[in-house]
Amino acid sequence: MTNRRIALFLALPASALALSACQFPAFDTKPTRPNTITTPVIPAPTRPPPEARGIWLVGSPALRGAVQTAAAAFDGGPDAKPRLTAGGTAAGFRAFCAGVGLDHPDIVAADRPITPAERKLCQSKGVTLTAYELGPKQILYVKDANMMAVPGVRPFIDSLNRPGQPVSAPLTGS
Repeated sequence: MTNRRIALFLALPASALALSACQFPAFDTKPTRPNTITTPVIPAPTRPPPEARGIWLVGSPALRGAVQTAAAAFDGGPDAKPRLTAGGTAAGFRAFCAGVGLDHPDIVAADRPITPAERKLCQSKGVTLTAYELGPKQILYVKDANMMAVPGVRPFIDSLNRPGQPVSAPLTGS
């Protein structure tokens, strides 16, 4: 081979390598990512049917055992049987703070204290509440209006033998 052929033979792979390093927009294989941050939508707890309403609790699945223990010790009859819809503390507070009456939960089982934003939501809907601590990171927030109006809520809370603390301190923060 001549020097010229050798140089051409060596130049072809080098130029192919150089071209392969170029990134052409048509050959971009990286997936595109949206610039916005989305938060997952947590469905609101479903309302129990009227014949199975009883005492309606929503909130943290971590409190299922504590609620079941309290419900087993409570003898309020079939119409006042406590039922927990465990969809999470945040979703529980959203449903709980949406209003008062039979269309809204009576109690939220929380694994953390209520946030200022959740308290503000409750306050904007006219919901007043009382907190009952069951243990570390185990709090039941009871809707005061439903405690008086919904059969079985007051006796269930009394059966816990825990002092309640009204949640009425001034709101701070968001």
